[in-house]
Amino acid sequence: MQFTPEQLSQIQQAKANDERRVLLQFTTEQRMEWQNAVEQEFDDKHGNIPHFHKVQSAAEQPGFFGDIRRAILLSRRPMNELATTIGVEPRVLSDFRAAEAVLSPVELDRLVTALDLRLMQEIPR
Repeated sequence: MQFTPEQLSQIQQAKANDERRVLLQFTTEQRMEWQNAVEQEFDDKHGNIPHFHKVQSAAEQPGFFGDIRRAILLSRRPMNELATTIGVEPRVLSDFRAAEAVLSPVELDRLVTALDLRLMQEIPR
């Protein structure tokens, strides 16, 4: 959604004040766009709910990939933004989160960097 200059100013001011929320008045076009997005989400819920459960289950897996998937969830970064950062389509990243796709070593390296993670080896005692 495109914000108006006034809305952007409100958002920047809220960030500067370390506020976690800002109340914006939507324009008519923004309100319609938002309502369409809500309707689309509602229409897609029967497919989204099983996908969410797959993502949740994949993030609970032990090991490296479970750790990466948990880090993605904990980052709370928008998937479109994160996908763009690592150079993949949002659907690929979404499928990776659900353990339905793999990322190349280069993409995985970019993901680790984007999430600001450090890989460490646990040494057995």
